Amino acid sequence: MPVLATLCDILGCTPTDLIATLAENLTARRVVGQDAPIDFAARRPTRVRLTED
Repeated sequence: MPVLATLCDILGCTPTDLIATLAENLTARRVVGQDAPIDFAARRPTRVRLTED
């Protein structure tokens, strides 16, 4: 942050002039009102089992 503030002072600009951002609207994954079940098992990680060889 101090480096960014110094650059802004030297160049006479704001941080938004130096940092480009891009925001996009994403489409919905489900249609509103659709009763699709959520598979929580697919979202959870599986436990690792370590074995000695």
